Amino acid sequence: MTENIDKQKDRTEFNIVLVSLYNTESYSVRTLHAVLEKAGFNVTSLFFKERGPNNTYDRCSPGEIEFLVEQIIRFNPTVVGISVMSAFFELASEITNKIKIQLHTLVLWGGIHPTIRPDQCLRVADAVCLGEGENAIVELAEKASLGYKIDDIKNLWIRTGQEIKKNDLSPLIQDLDSIPFLDYSTNNKYIVEEKSISPCDYNHVLSKFGMNFMTSRGCPFSCTYCVNGILRKIYKNKGNYIRQRSVDNVIDELECLKKNYELTHIRFEDDVFACNFNFEWVNDFCVKYKNKIGLPFSCYLHPKTTDEEMVKLLKDAGLTQISFGIQSGSEKIRHSYFKRFDTNREIIRTADIIAKLGISYSCDILMENPLEKNEDRQETLSLLLQLPKPFFVNTHTLTHFPEYELTNCLLANKLICEEDVEDVRKESFEHNRWNPYLDSSRDVTNMFWSCLYHLASNKSFLSDKQIVELSHNRVLRRLPIFLLLFVKYWPEVSSLKSLSGIKSLLYRIARKCYHFFGIKMVVM
Repeated sequence: MTENIDKQKDRTEFNIVLVSLYNTESYSVRTLHAVLEKAGFNVTSLFFKERGPNNTYDRCSPGEIEFLVEQIIRFNPTVVGISVMSAFFELASEITNKIKIQLHTLVLWGGIHPTIRPDQCLRVADAVCLGEGENAIVELAEKASLGYKIDDIKNLWIRTGQEIKKNDLSPLIQDLDSIPFLDYSTNNKYIVEEKSISPCDYNHVLSKFGMNFMTSRGCPFSCTYCVNGILRKIYKNKGNYIRQRSVDNVIDELECLKKNYELTHIRFEDDVFACNFNFEWVNDFCVKYKNKIGLPFSCYLHPKTTDEEMVKLLKDAGLTQISFGIQSGSEKIRHSYFKRFDTNREIIRTADIIAKLGISYSCDILMENPLEKNEDRQETLSLLLQLPKPFFVNTHTLTHFPEYELTNCLLANKLICEEDVEDVRKESFEHNRWNPYLDSSRDVTNMFWSCLYHLASNKSFLSDKQIVELSHNRVLRRLPIFLLLFVKYWPEVSSLKSLSGIKSLLYRIARKCYHFFGIKMVVM
């Protein structure tokens, strides 16, 4: 009994600070906070800066970084855990170096970037966690709090002097129901923004980003531009990669969230919803969700696995919006380079099912793809024109994440260089890279095709034939700003009735033209 009390005392005095960069929702940090708290440790989570609209990131000032480090030190941590994406490698390095100057503490990095480039990260951090961190961080805290060695913990690589101890990966967590619900409470959670710190009220987060929720881990596919392709290889022979929470576990958490927070819509962020394609799971989910949650929701599906009967069930339960990937209308690009083996016929069938059931939908297209020629882009336009309108087209930018199979392919073929890889280039900071709607900062070629894709997705006064004719217009290919302004402002122009409104709109259009011709034409 005394021994147990002493251990518990050690745990409550063993302070751990978790840091999330530009992500107040952070599944990883909120999950780790929950498992550490359940194990009896004193844990504080700091959410450093919020994302902007459409997942944009504003660069932080040196003063903001200094303030964050001051807050970390204030909690006197024995361990500091930082969740690191590739774009934040430099930022995480600066934060870590400043911590190490002022505090003798173990700095542990986790997340996607340390998982795929652990050696690089260990030039800065004391330790990195590869893959799932729930069991590893609790074992680290338990051993460190008792003064035991920590260099034999699975999933952790630890730097000791000039050497690195590389421990094996533990099997993937198969029973997702065993993981505590994400901790959305304000207890020991703070937002650090500008030079201020305040409790992280999740209702505030919801008002900006909505409720994102996951029912599974893993993806049935291995697209070359996605992290799942790497994780599948890393976790080969480490258990089932695709894992699904039980319906009751999902509903229990949603009921808890609905009771405590102002929910209006649920966005399921699973790579593919109902990823194990278990019809019984879907049926059970739909019945219980409709009866106990009853909120509208959206999710991701895949053209290879979309089933009309399943979509009907989901709609009856509250499904109002579906997203799915196309990425390129060229089957050659998809099959040979992306390892997406869906056909254009399957994509059209998926869109027809969704539209037939009266559900709104969006599809993803990858822009700035150096593998694509204009013929490939023409195929994308042709495919989009065959989908039932209206729909929303998300023209994402192809970001070159380190070690991804597609990135390595592009490097090998000298279509990009090392400076284009995300941990160096940090493209995410520079532009609205994830979901840019008619982005005038694109190069002329991609701006031109982006405008055409958006025209193809909406019901307009232009016929499909006219849109195809526009795609062959040489003047617009060289000066797509006119097409962009037309696409962007026509709905507003057609609804204007007053002279003052027309003047205001013309002024905004003139500013856009000045920006484009004053800056971009120099490049052309």
